[in-house]
Amino acid sequence: MLKKAWQTDKRKVKKLVESKSFDMFIMSLICMDALILGFVYSGVFLQFSTEMFILDRLCMAIFIIEMLMKIYAYGPKFYKSGWNVFDFTIVAVSSVSLFSYFIILRVFRLFRILKYVGRFDRMKNIINTFLMLAPNFLAVFGIFALFFYVYAIMAVSLFGETFGARFGCLGDSLFTLMQVFTLDGWAEIARPVMMVSPWSWLFFISFIFLSYIIAISFIISIIAEQINSTSGKKYKIKNRL
Repeated sequence: MLKKAWQTDKRKVKKLVESKSFDMFIMSLICMDALILGFVYSGVFLQFSTEMFILDRLCMAIFIIEMLMKIYAYGPKFYKSGWNVFDFTIVAVSSVSLFSYFIILRVFRLFRILKYVGRFDRMKNIINTFLMLAPNFLAVFGIFALFFYVYAIMAVSLFGETFGARFGCLGDSLFTLMQVFTLDGWAEIARPVMMVSPWSWLFFISFIFLSYIIAISFIISIIAEQINSTSGKKYKIKNRL
């Protein structure tokens, strides 16, 4: 009898934590808590710091209750979900006073909203497109990493002794080349080097030219892939008709 009542109670709790209204309530609290943390760390509304702290602790208490309810409802299955483990870790760490300086980690709970993008078609399309293009991003990242690495080593070898602040080591060289790639004051970087080594313009121009060729090729490949994908879908629809 007690076991049956316990199972019934467990089902009720599970139904509650899986309901849309409960999800929206928790999402609202997550957004509110993130907003509170933003106010606290930005120095806004300092005169209400006590009230902000109380609201923050209240949100934290509700998050702990939420975790306990889910653990009770799902049992050991709770830990099979990556989202649940992520939530539990953030709540556990931020609720311990010893680790109070990790309190800002709770902002990462906003990523839970990604679970609900399926309810919004436009957001779902953006996420699906990103996931579809993820292999392309990884491929171009690998190409860029190799390209930057080679040029960074060349820069350290060629300009490291004279311009140690910018090209003294691999890390400095990579950072400087990233600045050159973004065209953020790249001329101010290149001109002093050219005054010492007049031929160095070849290095900077070739780096900019090749890096943008890679970037443009990546964009064109994405467009071509989207066109081919759309054409394939239209062809399938026509065949069905």
